[in-house]
Amino acid sequence: MKLFLPLLFVGAILLSSCASKRNYNKAQKFDEAGLYTDAAALYLKSLKANKNNIDAKLGLQRTGQLVLEDKVEVFQNQYNNGGVKEAVYAYREAESYYNQLSALGVKLIMSDEQREYYLEVKDKYLDILYQQASKALSLDEFTSAESQFKEILSIDKNFKDAKSQWVIAKYEPVYRHGNQLMETSQFRSAYADFNTINSATKGYKNSLELQNTCLQEATVSIAILPVTYKYRSYRYYTNNVENQVVTELSKIKSPFYKVISKDAITSVPNWSSAKDHEMAIKFARKIGTFEAKSVLAASIDRYVRQSGKLNKEEKRGYLKELVEVTNKETGLKEIKAKYRKVRYYEYKQSNVASITLRFDLDRIDKEELALSDSYSKEEKSAVHYAKFDGDYQKLVPGYWKYADKESAEDQIYDSEQAVKQLHALFKANKEATSIQKLEEIVLKDCALAVAKSIQSYQPEN
Repeated sequence: MKLFLPLLFVGAILLSSCASKRNYNKAQKFDEAGLYTDAAALYLKSLKANKNNIDAKLGLQRTGQLVLEDKVEVFQNQYNNGGVKEAVYAYREAESYYNQLSALGVKLIMSDEQREYYLEVKDKYLDILYQQASKALSLDEFTSAESQFKEILSIDKNFKDAKSQWVIAKYEPVYRHGNQLMETSQFRSAYADFNTINSATKGYKNSLELQNTCLQEATVSIAILPVTYKYRSYRYYTNNVENQVVTELSKIKSPFYKVISKDAITSVPNWSSAKDHEMAIKFARKIGTFEAKSVLAASIDRYVRQSGKLNKEEKRGYLKELVEVTNKETGLKEIKAKYRKVRYYEYKQSNVASITLRFDLDRIDKEELALSDSYSKEEKSAVHYAKFDGDYQKLVPGYWKYADKESAEDQIYDSEQAVKQLHALFKANKEATSIQKLEEIVLKDCALAVAKSIQSYQPEN
């Protein structure tokens, strides 16, 4: 790899050098034919490919000056004929060409007198544009005004107060739209308008204040009720579920969701007498000044945390040995398989973690069930492997009834597939994923599902 990178670098240099030479040769032919515009374009390409091509630079110096003079002549003609806009853009094109070549070390000559003419006609054109843009702005023709002020700034960014006027033309319609949305309580959408303004301007009129107001009105503040359970045995897991849900809700990358401390619920008068979440919500609505706009209630309908026992099972097979024997009939040496009865052991274990969680989001500030959903998740990890005191690669699957004598029930499965499957057990994973890790996965996925469901709830207020 270390050698490969320098080779690439050398290759790139060679390619650039070839391209530079190729374009230079083409440029020369156009130059000799008097086609200096085409020649200049190719000299330029040649020099871009290789900035050290002196011949290309000299060719561009000569032909580029001729091209520049043509562009200046176009400007002068427009100036003489009173084409204000055309003159401005003709000079800017000439100036752009001059700057492009200057960046490559090719210094051309531009007349100071021509620049004076340009400054004169530029001011005339910008005055015309400014008057048109100001009139359009006064008539609330924001698109036209914004386009014209933008053109002014592209020519002279410091012309009069064009920059501040452009800001008005650009963002006044957005500001007005945001205010209209606020009037109809569409605070989330209005927030987006003011955020667009403030991200670009750092404040237009009172848009910062209005954005904060919209955020307060559109934010779904959530108080989380203590998690309930279907069976008493599940009560030991409620804190883990609640903590994970709070963690994931806090990670939502949106300003419109906020988790309120559980004190907001437990401090509600008569809270201790609430038998279920519906009663708790009634109590919260009664006090009127409840801190959160909504309450999240969750119930564990199913929770499995099963750490399986490692089961060991004796298996009977054969140890295969290849031995050399003499054929009594032919007297020739032959290789035959000899099978010896052996024991090996297979191990199995399975860990399982699963959860089913029902959850509701109720609005306290209005009679509304914002969402009702449930989530189920199961994670399982199982291992199945084998151990043998000898060389398992000589082991053949089968069955035998007696270790010290033959039986009609004895079986040897010495097929390629059967042997391959058995040997795979000796190389299999011998450690199941811990129940703690499976539980972490289940709880995180469950909490993510809750957070995703809540984030899909996008009220305007």
